[in-house]
Amino acid sequence: MSRPTVLGWLRSPLAWDLLLALVTVVWSFVFIRLFLPGRINVDIGNQYQQAIGQAPFTDWHPPVMSIVWRLLIDLTGRPGSLFVLQVVLLAAAALIIGVIINRSGAPRWISLLGPVTMATPWALSQLTTLWKDTQMAAALMLAVALLVITRLVPKAWLLWLPAILLLVYAVGLRKNAVFALIPIAVYGAFCLRGPLRGGLRTVMERAPRWGLAGLSVLVIGVVGFGSVATEAVIESRVEVAHNGQISQIFLDDVMFSVPDAELRAADAPAELKDHISSARDTCLEKGEIWDAYWNCYGRGDTGRAFSPLEYQDELKDLWLNEVITHPVRYIEYRSAVFSSYFFSSKLEYWEADWNGEAENVGYETGSVKADYIFRPYVEDFALATFPMLFKPWFWSLVAAVMLGLAYREHKRDGTGPAPSFWPEITVLSTSSLCYVFGYFPIVPANHFRYTYWPALAVTVAFVLWLAQRGIQRVRNLEP
Repeated sequence: MSRPTVLGWLRSPLAWDLLLALVTVVWSFVFIRLFLPGRINVDIGNQYQQAIGQAPFTDWHPPVMSIVWRLLIDLTGRPGSLFVLQVVLLAAAALIIGVIINRSGAPRWISLLGPVTMATPWALSQLTTLWKDTQMAAALMLAVALLVITRLVPKAWLLWLPAILLLVYAVGLRKNAVFALIPIAVYGAFCLRGPLRGGLRTVMERAPRWGLAGLSVLVIGVVGFGSVATEAVIESRVEVAHNGQISQIFLDDVMFSVPDAELRAADAPAELKDHISSARDTCLEKGEIWDAYWNCYGRGDTGRAFSPLEYQDELKDLWLNEVITHPVRYIEYRSAVFSSYFFSSKLEYWEADWNGEAENVGYETGSVKADYIFRPYVEDFALATFPMLFKPWFWSLVAAVMLGLAYREHKRDGTGPAPSFWPEITVLSTSSLCYVFGYFPIVPANHFRYTYWPALAVTVAFVLWLAQRGIQRVRNLEP
């Protein structure tokens, strides 16, 4: 090859795509090398014990995660294989975003922000740990990235299959992923408009809004059916005990929103009422108004972690009769809890030897060198200097701004310059907001992992907005 030919190839989109892939692979390798086999807490430790057969399966944690972990361990012989999968899911999504931006005509430096997304302090902080929240976010992001390809690349409809599987996995990991799923389903319906043929295409042309709504319901139905079917298959293969984790929410609502006098007068077992009343005093002395199961109630019937609460039916009746029937005080309590979550955060970084929980279940703690390298980056730099980066209110504000910009663009010319990333900016921002505010009736604590999907989604939306601005500038400079 001549020198001009080589230089021409190096300037080609393919060469830049390969550079993006190299950056992504190198960073992923370094990250996996430092943090393998992944950090765990007591929840994840219990799931690990289920995966290796040392603990029975329960629905306190998502059985699908324990099953996937077991399959990976059987396949590779390594407990850290789930951590590798987690990193690979997010790496694939980040690379796809970078390549799409590169192929869109935006300045190439912006496409580098796709892989760089993985290295931001807020993304890195939770990627170290095998949270179901982290895996949910990685699965959702890769699903959206695959759907973007189906919208922009002709005849890429086969990518719908892995996208649906990822969405099913995300919902299986966290039921409240449904809040994030709804805007993604609408976006999926939007992506389906192009490949449609025959009668469905005619319906979309004659009644676009109704057609879009119908397709959105179809996408949600397919994912919902897939999630239910997955649970059924799992329960047909292994015995899954139903521990009624939702009782935690009922317990918090009854304990902190029902006055003691009304609780005492309620039709419920005296032992249950006494336990709730005394535990409430303990929680209030600690300054806690949520997560009573862990903070003051003494956990379940055996006192061990993840054991089911006693009197679950009676507790549910208390909730129905004494909580929902008083909507004002219920909303007041939930507003107080949601405010604590919305404006604060904790557990932004999980250290290797946190509480010795990995050692307790025989799980390798991994290298502590990673903490010396990255803990200052996350906590001393990002968290100490820009604490808003770990707060739900900040990502909600940025998401709202992104939606405002998208609405202004829509009002101005309807679609924006082609190719336009406004649909992706809109879906990621909307999904983020739906997920945050979907926590209003159920939020159990202010851990940053509950904000991981919003932070990740809005970060990618912001990168796509930069790309959109870059595309517009390039087009304005064209003769």
